[in-house]
Amino acid sequence: MNRMAMVEKSARQRILDAALKILRKEGVSALTQTRVAAAAGLRQSHLTYYFPRKTDLLAATLEASHAQAHKPKRGSIGSDVDTVEAVRALMFERNRMRFFLSVVAQASDQSEIRATLAAHARGVAEQLAPLFGRTADDPDIIAFIDMLRGMGLRLLLESDDKRRPTVDIDALAARFGLRRAPEARL
Repeated sequence: MNRMAMVEKSARQRILDAALKILRKEGVSALTQTRVAAAAGLRQSHLTYYFPRKTDLLAATLEASHAQAHKPKRGSIGSDVDTVEAVRALMFERNRMRFFLSVVAQASDQSEIRATLAAHARGVAEQLAPLFGRTADDPDIIAFIDMLRGMGLRLLLESDDKRRPTVDIDALAARFGLRRAPEARL
């Protein structure tokens, strides 16, 4: 990669990192070009070069958040445990759920964000389905993921940071007729 490409990647990544931090901490309403540029240590013109519209930035931050959650943990690349932990992070971490809900709220009138959310949902299904010997378009997998999202929302509303109940992913999956191999259970 040449120096210019490295600088561009670095600036874009700094913008995404700053945007994710703001979104997770304070929500979509706090996401302004001025704030993101300042948090990234860049001029606002840099931000608008990479993300001309707020919609572009929201879509990119959702993709970046999804990629972070699915980043393999050291020593367990591609493992069932890694996939389940990524799902736990996506669905049950308070800040991630707040971020997800804020993006969903913006999606109703912005087709780019709806498309990104649809791709995100497909990606989650593609990650989980093989654990249960199913395909990503299996109705039980889709219903299972919808239940996980609903539980994440309920946990966000009903629990505080000090008393976070754990969710037994395998027991919930069993409600949908989904079973993993015994050696892969958590």
